Amino acid sequence: MKRAKELARLAFDVLRFEELVGNVTVEGEQKQLREFAQRGLSGSLLIPFRPTRLDEFSRLQIRHLGRRVLEIRWSKAGDVKLVAYEPDEWEELLNQLANVF
Repeated sequence: MKRAKELARLAFDVLRFEELVGNVTVEGEQKQLREFAQRGLSGSLLIPFRPTRLDEFSRLQIRHLGRRVLEIRWSKAGDVKLVAYEPDEWEELLNQLANVF
């Protein structure tokens, strides 16, 4: 879990500088969507559009060559759920992308 959180922080740093793609409805909640795709690595970040409840979730997902390798969800209430984590070479790619910022 510790390594997955470290990688999620790196991915969050990359994604927060990406342009807003738009607003989408996920599981009945309005979310803002940001995405990136570079060098076989892609990521998406969903955050509440207008957070009104502590239990509204945010989600960060990373894919390497189309395969989901990291997904983590969290809420303002402090709930954190690691949905998927597959260690591999994509971690170094993410580190390189994050260090550009």
